[in-house]
Amino acid sequence: MSDYLPGDVLIEILSRLPVKSLLRFTCVCRQWYSLITNPNFISTHLNQSLSNAKNDSNQLLLVRHYNMFQETERFVLHLDDDSFDEYEELQCSFRIVNEYFRIVGTCNGLICLSDDYDTHTDTIILWNPSVRKHVILPKPQFHCVSGGVCLLGFGFDAINNDYKVVRIVYQHNIPDDHNYKVPPLVEIYTQNSGNWRNICDIAPNTVLYNFFPLPGFLNGSVHWIGSGQHCKDSSRNLIAAFDMVDEVFRDIMMPDILAKTDVLKLSISVLGTSLTIIQYEKIWQSDYCWVWTMKEYGKVESWAKLLTIDMREGIRKVVGFRKKNKVMLSARVRGLICYDPNVQETEYLGIHGTNRSFYVSNYVESLALFKGENRALRLASSQEDPIEGETLVSTKEDRDGHGT
Repeated sequence: MSDYLPGDVLIEILSRLPVKSLLRFTCVCRQWYSLITNPNFISTHLNQSLSNAKNDSNQLLLVRHYNMFQETERFVLHLDDDSFDEYEELQCSFRIVNEYFRIVGTCNGLICLSDDYDTHTDTIILWNPSVRKHVILPKPQFHCVSGGVCLLGFGFDAINNDYKVVRIVYQHNIPDDHNYKVPPLVEIYTQNSGNWRNICDIAPNTVLYNFFPLPGFLNGSVHWIGSGQHCKDSSRNLIAAFDMVDEVFRDIMMPDILAKTDVLKLSISVLGTSLTIIQYEKIWQSDYCWVWTMKEYGKVESWAKLLTIDMREGIRKVVGFRKKNKVMLSARVRGLICYDPNVQETEYLGIHGTNRSFYVSNYVESLALFKGENRALRLASSQEDPIEGETLVSTKEDRDGHGT
């Protein structure tokens, strides 16, 4: 059929199809395989998928939770509609030291995982479950010593078409064990190079926190709550944004009431297209929390309090957001809960797990990592041992080509 279609028409048709269909179509002929695995087509398909996600009523949510009784970690895609039906369970069978992964972030169908929740390891994985491909990042340059803290951020450099992981390592400022050494050690991994690179020269002069980890990638930057203890105005908190394109840190100011709040009561997130802060009444077991949104990115005067959430019936924390400002919450006994502020109703979703294991994020299926996309990614994978149950980015088919 493709012999009778102009190339641009074929691309237009294929770019609108779901990933599963495209994976099947790679077996049609060599031409289609070459087209679908081409980085330019992968980008075109992604842009089309992102555009559809903005307008499509069947948007997807990624829900991760760990059931301690069954000792299972589940990654499940749900429809973000009134039904909340299960769309697909993602098959994750990586070997792991801890009970479950820390989800660093999700972006364009990729999930960044780190095996460091209780026992620190240097295992960081970029995983695309839609195409059953992953890459294990090479070992970082900087070691996180006992008593230190390691923060990770994951995002996309849209200018260079590159996925990046930034790693920030703090060490205790001995003999003052109540503070960390500032500036920290900072390095960045780029998919296009397949290597870590030292960028300590742009390290922030603040201590960053990720006490309630939530998705924080927006406008090309990863965001963290920061303490100004080493700044001129040491009494103010701030938001530190790392720009994935320019590879620099920038400060974003908070409202005065948040800037003077205990930093451990604050969490950064994204609601729709707005940068969001969740303010808890207490560090642990709050009776209330408040959701603040920045209506215009970077403009401090656009901060506004959007929601007040009553947490007195065993609710522990905010774990994500849905369409129409719906809030996903974890509760001590009832598991995952959806709160609809528009009608002030709560729905119990029947999903149970440990409180800190819940993670909810918007998700779009993509072809990212399909055929490796570049040689550097395959080289990075080849340096590590395969992980059980998954296909490494570099496969025999990728090396030898695909025949008809």
